[in-house]
Amino acid sequence: MTACTYPDDHTLESLGIRDSVFKLLNRLGWVELLQAMKGFENFTYEFLSSIYFTKDRSRLENPDHRVSFRLLNIDYEMSLENFCNEMGFPNAGYIHDSCNHDLRLATYDAATFWKSITGIAQYNSRSIKASNIHNPVLRYLQRVMACTIWGRKEVGPTRTDELFMLWAMLYNHLVNTCYYLLEHLSFIGNKRAGEKSEIVIGGIITYIARRFGVGDNKGINRIEGTNKIDIDTLTAMHIIKPQPGRITFELKPSTPHILFVLPNPPRTDPEVVENLLYFGVDQQVQEDHGIDHEHEANEQFDAERWECMQATIQRISTEQQRQGVEISGLWHDVLRGNRINDENNQMLWNMMQHLHLQGPPYGPQ
Repeated sequence: MTACTYPDDHTLESLGIRDSVFKLLNRLGWVELLQAMKGFENFTYEFLSSIYFTKDRSRLENPDHRVSFRLLNIDYEMSLENFCNEMGFPNAGYIHDSCNHDLRLATYDAATFWKSITGIAQYNSRSIKASNIHNPVLRYLQRVMACTIWGRKEVGPTRTDELFMLWAMLYNHLVNTCYYLLEHLSFIGNKRAGEKSEIVIGGIITYIARRFGVGDNKGINRIEGTNKIDIDTLTAMHIIKPQPGRITFELKPSTPHILFVLPNPPRTDPEVVENLLYFGVDQQVQEDHGIDHEHEANEQFDAERWECMQATIQRISTEQQRQGVEISGLWHDVLRGNRINDENNQMLWNMMQHLHLQGPPYGPQ
């Protein structure tokens, strides 16, 4: 089992995207769901080994979807509507399900939306990578979903459900969260024997347990691990590149020739259509970001680097002067005919060669 990783307030503030991230999460009612929680082995194994989600395919209008599961040896069986009520989510909203055409928004087209946030016309649901998403808010949200609701250790391609959720957040369309949640949890819980994979949804099941009155004090064997998507995590994923000696960060989309300095809320707000794609934006972003502020940061960094270089040069110069005095003393001993042993002679030869000086008259043959 691997810990879920959740949004990190400090990181979001540092990157200047906190307001946008939580605004979009709030549109689907996910703010509380995505507060950092620890997972526990007993909750996770018991829930996954017992969950069964039955979809009613017989009625397109008012289908009677049902779910059953077990927590702390108590069996639960209810409709999707009752589960939504317990979880605090409305039993309403779009469901991107090919078997429920009336519940899927007709204006949503995955390929069109993918192109609008990546600039890539080709769409293959099995190989769409989050690294192609330009906007840092959408990129961060995709990572959050991949590490919690659709938790997986190796993120890999973006799930089609994650893409649909990004679209729903961005354009403010209500989604039936519990339907998606139960569909995925039942898929994980009902894998056939022999299908091994990491379980990365323990924190979500802890949230479900809390909603059904089971406290953390009943959790046994906590799932350990880092549970925040912080600066170090984003750096390791090559999403951002912290700059030495600066408080800003570079966004690193996979599209080449893009340099994006964060924080910069006016250029990262995903509800501004110009902020969805950053083709050729490197110069424009610097202008919009405020060149004076960035120029000051560059000057400070250059000054610190120059001071360090001067100190290094001074140290080398002092050492060279000391070595020069020592070599001169040995050389005068030679000129006066003083006896010099083989060891000193070898050292003198090596030092003068290192400094590109003419060697003593009787160096090693």
